[in-house]
Amino acid sequence: MIIGLTGNIASGKSTVANYLRELGAQVIDADQVARQVVLPGTPALKEIVNSFGPGVLHDDGTLNRKKLASIIFQDAAARDRLEKITHPRIEEEMNRQIRTFSKTHPGGILVLEVPLLIEVGWHKKVDQVWLVAVEPAEQLRRLMARDKISLEQARQKIASQMPQEEKKKFARVVIHNTGSPEDVKRQVKEIWQDLHAGH
Repeated sequence: MIIGLTGNIASGKSTVANYLRELGAQVIDADQVARQVVLPGTPALKEIVNSFGPGVLHDDGTLNRKKLASIIFQDAAARDRLEKITHPRIEEEMNRQIRTFSKTHPGGILVLEVPLLIEVGWHKKVDQVWLVAVEPAEQLRRLMARDKISLEQARQKIASQMPQEEKKKFARVVIHNTGSPEDVKRQVKEIWQDLHAGH
């Protein structure tokens, strides 16, 4: 069984993914894969430099993710260009890891942690969508604290994503991450145990 774990920015999906790992879940993190496919020497990094110029690299030849993010955040065409370079490679690598898991854990449960699960159509590839949801005011507060940005910048980042309410329509499970860490842990444990009992 494949679970697609998703949630908007600063919703706490990585925290939920870590709880699932503690409970013994196998998790493939799309953000981690996204970092792998643009390491120095990879075809994707070469294409990014060709497309955006050498200014998007650090002195050591690694990708300056902040610099690149500032370019694509302002420019939808640039974001589209970047996604055309990275998304097929991320998908290819994730598919490889899924195949490996299926061979080594027949009948096992795999969690894919994918921020844009619904936006890129990956919800169609998974058996269940789990959404980590957060109250809007709490989301703003966390995002400002985490990224050290202004209220206006935080609102812009949130507005650039598919609304959380829209994502709920695709979710089999909604994990409410507005309470205490203990409360979230309890929810995750109960959902995981129920899943195992029914699997």
